[in-house]
Amino acid sequence: MPFLWEYPSLRSLKKWFPLIGIFSLLFLFHFGATPAEKTFFGFDTFITVKLPQRHARHLEAIEKLIHHYDRLWNRFSPESLVFQINTSSSWVEVDDDTFHLLKEVMSLSRDTEGMFCPLVGGLVDLWGFTTHPKAPEASEITAELRRIHESTIMLDEKRRAVLLLGGAKLDLGGVAKGYLVDLLARFLKEQNVEWFLINAGGTVLGEGRAWSVGILHPQGEKLMGKVVVRGLCVSTSAGSFRFFEEGGKRYHHIFNPFTGYPGSVFQSVTVVAQGGLLADALSTAIMAGDFSSLERIIGRFPKVYVFALQRDGKVCMYPAEQNVFEVTDEE
Repeated sequence: MPFLWEYPSLRSLKKWFPLIGIFSLLFLFHFGATPAEKTFFGFDTFITVKLPQRHARHLEAIEKLIHHYDRLWNRFSPESLVFQINTSSSWVEVDDDTFHLLKEVMSLSRDTEGMFCPLVGGLVDLWGFTTHPKAPEASEITAELRRIHESTIMLDEKRRAVLLLGGAKLDLGGVAKGYLVDLLARFLKEQNVEWFLINAGGTVLGEGRAWSVGILHPQGEKLMGKVVVRGLCVSTSAGSFRFFEEGGKRYHHIFNPFTGYPGSVFQSVTVVAQGGLLADALSTAIMAGDFSSLERIIGRFPKVYVFALQRDGKVCMYPAEQNVFEVTDEE
């Protein structure tokens, strides 16, 4: 999960301190001496929003939006649209936001050559991450992979309806937080909030000013690096929060949809992209894959930046010639 800190708003004005006087008071009155900040729980994680104190009234609406979308996309709730899609043999009508999400999800699946797969719900269940984690039999994995690759999602643009064909299960866990961040950012921009920070369990978007986002080592408190973003989203996928150990091996919850096993090349992957949905999907896809899939994804999405920690402890940064990450040397 990224570690965050904000560059002080007046840092660049230090040499003018003797002349600030009334101007600093006007600045603080306009932007708020102390930002309004609140942490919510949704999507099985903590979601923190920071914005100017004078816009604090919008935090109540933010909380309602979080709960609204959580209810729509929680595949374990019978009230959710995802649950209905997974259990229905007929078309399910959905709202505009959900339809757009599924449309983008299918596009990203194609663009990553299937490495990002929204139909891994059955695989997650098979490994017991929703109940009691355990390594399944190879034959069980093979059977589930067959279901995944024989299934697809049909979209009816006119009716805003969705149909799942096949025995796989739709699971939006790899992108839901990212898309939520995009929707919350859209709401705050519509309310003319001049700056804000949203951190949804490792998916971070900052607008209106420069925000410095630190990248923690997945195995401890060590800071591996940082990146300064403004209007971009940072998403980190790692196997350090949902995992189990069995037979001397460590298994995490991000699965390669072609092998059925957790990704084994990277310890963590951080992606910086234009939007939470894209950043979330690509960090998940790269974490699930290997170097060849990483290179294909970078080639397909040249405007994204990747900071990947390999299993052997080496750090890879792409594209190397235009890197936005600053590596931190800390012991």
